Amino acid sequence: MSAQHGLDLHQQPDAAAGPNVGGRIAFVRANALTPFVTFLDAVGVPVNSLLSQARVSPSLLGDSEALLPILAAYRFIEQVARREHLEDLGVVIGQRASAFDLGEYGAVLQQAPTVYEYLQIGIRLIGGHSSGTRFWLQAEGDVLRVNQFLSGPPGLGRCIGDLYTLVITISMLRRIIGPAWSPGEVRLMAGDEALLGKHDVFGDTPLISGQRHSSFTIARSLMQFPLPAGSTSSVHKPSGAPMPVDFKTSIEQLISSLSIDGFPSIEVAAEAAGMGSRTLQRRLAELGMTFTGLVSASRLRLAQTWLTESEMPIGEIAATLGYRETTNFIRAFRRLTGISPGAFRRDRAQRKQTV
Repeated sequence: MSAQHGLDLHQQPDAAAGPNVGGRIAFVRANALTPFVTFLDAVGVPVNSLLSQARVSPSLLGDSEALLPILAAYRFIEQVARREHLEDLGVVIGQRASAFDLGEYGAVLQQAPTVYEYLQIGIRLIGGHSSGTRFWLQAEGDVLRVNQFLSGPPGLGRCIGDLYTLVITISMLRRIIGPAWSPGEVRLMAGDEALLGKHDVFGDTPLISGQRHSSFTIARSLMQFPLPAGSTSSVHKPSGAPMPVDFKTSIEQLISSLSIDGFPSIEVAAEAAGMGSRTLQRRLAELGMTFTGLVSASRLRLAQTWLTESEMPIGEIAATLGYRETTNFIRAFRRLTGISPGAFRRDRAQRKQTV
């Protein structure tokens, strides 16, 4: 597709939008936090402790395509930045990270033949990587403006995330076009300005601060610049859970992510969803659901998964799911499935052997 014609120009999202995008709770893939975790672990920051404080289960990061509530990701980033005095964390990580390493999303980006297709793939697929992030292009004469918007309430975590997203995009284009390239202009979301530190990441590029969202310009003449050949030409099929498309599926996903570390309270779930506990109860009631019922269903799904796909002892599964006594877990599992956890595990093992 020509860079001069047929541009995929997306309209600006509502800058006042909260973390509930289109009625659903916003999530991000675990691999978005991986560059942060890798760097922080290397410099001796107690990552697992801070993840747990932010209501992010460290075990979820073992699956790069796992879904994390975006507010929990912001909270983790903010806690780290304040504790370690790393307000420039977004710039530091953005310069070090590669978009090609962002799981399935990055693998597809790597297959783009040109800068234009790289940007278009990012626009089309970002919602499957982070449902709270939007990219769009805007034609301005001989240049295109690359816009980004991260949903969520104002705060340090969101601002750091916004700078990280902006810097990694610009850094990736430098790797493709050449290290001497810089945007024609950069506009920073209000709150980002104080988080640049002493980094000269934008060179001599003019900066305009205090904007409703961040953006930068790139010459149209660079749109057909070729990307280096990717490491693979195969078509990557998504391997992670699909991004929730409505409130029902997103609240189920949220409860599932919280249940990995025990029985979550409705206050914890509401905080992760970006709403009050009464609002959460009301929205669940409108769907004919209860919080307790959601947690029970989530615990059952997790138990069935671990019994089928792992060798975790039944007592460990019970404790991980928040049961004080293993016998309570066994009774609850039998009540919901009709068989004991041990019988369920043996049945699944036999089925695998016969396949």
